Amino acid sequence: MAAAAGNDEVKHPSRADRQKCWKVRDAYFECLNTNNIVDPSKAEAASVCKDLQSLYENGCMKSWVDYFNKRRVLEVEQKELLERMRAQHKAAEERAAAAAEAAKTKGSA
Repeated sequence: MAAAAGNDEVKHPSRADRQKCWKVRDAYFECLNTNNIVDPSKAEAASVCKDLQSLYENGCMKSWVDYFNKRRVLEVEQKELLERMRAQHKAAEERAAAAAEAAKTKGSA
């Protein structure tokens, strides 16, 4: 893939570059997890995991950093939503079972 101006070509990351990026990303995200920080764009993330953040941002292309950060937040939000939905479903099933039991008890009396 060529760049817009002249014959300059876009430098694609090598396998080693990608692996290095993923390694520093994982280390940075683990630091965030340890400190209960979901959103890497928050100032708190920069102060707590400063060294790892620097390695991550320098070790990965900016577009990848943006993508990984957004994906991290989205995954956490989706997980929380799924957990809430499961809890609501369980509560609805329990209410339905209690109503059925009450109707059964009432019907046999």
